[in-house]
Amino acid sequence: MLPRFVILFGSLICLLCMNGTVAHPIESVSTDVSTLPVVVLQPGESRGYLTTPQELRTIAQKAAQNIEPYRSAVDEVLAWAARDWDFSLDEHEGCDSSENPAWIDRNRGAGIVYAKALAYHLTNNAAYAEETVEILQRVMTSVMTIGLRQPQCQLNFGWGTPEFVAAADLIEAYWLDRECTGPLSTIYGDDQMGAGICKRLFQNWLVKNPYYVTSYAAISSQSNWGAAATNATAYVADYLWDRPEVRLIHRVPQLVNEGANFAFSPAEAYRFARQLALDRLNGYGVEYTSNSSCDYLAGEQQSGELPAVKSQITENGIIPEDARREQFCNIAVYNGEYQNYPQIHLNNTIQQCELLYRRGDRSCYDNVAVQAISDYTFVGPDGLTRTTDLHAFRGSIERAINAIIIDAETEWRHDAALEVAYRYYLLNHRLEGVERWFAELTRPSGCSQGVCFGTLTHGFAVGEFPTPPPITAPPSD
Repeated sequence: MLPRFVILFGSLICLLCMNGTVAHPIESVSTDVSTLPVVVLQPGESRGYLTTPQELRTIAQKAAQNIEPYRSAVDEVLAWAARDWDFSLDEHEGCDSSENPAWIDRNRGAGIVYAKALAYHLTNNAAYAEETVEILQRVMTSVMTIGLRQPQCQLNFGWGTPEFVAAADLIEAYWLDRECTGPLSTIYGDDQMGAGICKRLFQNWLVKNPYYVTSYAAISSQSNWGAAATNATAYVADYLWDRPEVRLIHRVPQLVNEGANFAFSPAEAYRFARQLALDRLNGYGVEYTSNSSCDYLAGEQQSGELPAVKSQITENGIIPEDARREQFCNIAVYNGEYQNYPQIHLNNTIQQCELLYRRGDRSCYDNVAVQAISDYTFVGPDGLTRTTDLHAFRGSIERAINAIIIDAETEWRHDAALEVAYRYYLLNHRLEGVERWFAELTRPSGCSQGVCFGTLTHGFAVGEFPTPPPITAPPSD
């Protein structure tokens, strides 16, 4: 039984300005996906994560007309796709740094395989699709297990797994009914291999390895680690939409569910990942993995000059669990220096918000907890009960971006995710300031610890009106 939380979100009549006073939001145009038709998938059709084959064909047409930013974005992706995927893989893979194994790193292997799948639709050259198949085949036959002893794997595979899922989705039609060799089991540690449909075997590998490994951080971390892991589990669960019989084992810390792992259907896992993301935004999650967690409500990570703050996105747009890396949990504004960790946190959350949006759900993008909760009680990471105040208007992705770009006037470096957020909030903003985000975009946007190639998938030309994405139904029971 999942815990029941009162999640407070919805349309706002007004929001707090940066100076704490009440102001009406500037006018915005709604792109309400609930009114759009849901695409009923036929065999071989892509679900779409950040983009679809149809959208890529339109982008390629505009690039051929030398329209920017499409031309530069296509050139960037094709340059990435031309790179060799020549990484070494270990049967029992470990993670001795934030950049290893290189084949799952977004700046290297994950970015390349995703670029090849994108290039397939941008050029209609089947060689790119064939390379993608070969890479996925190699991964699922070479990597038997991902190590659990190095927690860094929870983050690294949280970062890189979504690109592998999206790459596989983009070749859905190409490898339809094609046979590969891969894992026959979805159970972690079961190394039985055999022949079967390529997609099905790759799904097995995703369940028994990346999902199993990253699931722990998804529920136990409220920092950028948790955001990345939750996004990865959402991607895998969604990609298993046609395998309702599969059970995804979600690992938990000892204080959750009495330490007993969950066993979810794909639909349950998808909904659970959604709830974890919203709980993380609104302050209902608990950080179990760090001895310096904000959820202790004490320690050097809390400034003694202000009341202690638990993990969440605050009403000022601060992400306490990542702010403490450079400052304190309970700051009211960032110090004006580059904020890497909050940006990585937002990058991965934005990627999950976009997935939800493409499944007809705007709740992540539009989330704002509009009511305060006084004396909110929770069980902390040490098992002790603590009480704090959760303030009104917390949990907003838009407010968190403004806290960096506008309040602190800090450089935004993870531009691919900002492209995705800018496309949504330009038409659906509730705060002043979104027009200032564009100046932070360096195009094309590249690939790092967040969204890859956001200029390609979400950039638009001057004078264009961004349109909502095609909607595909989420996994169902």
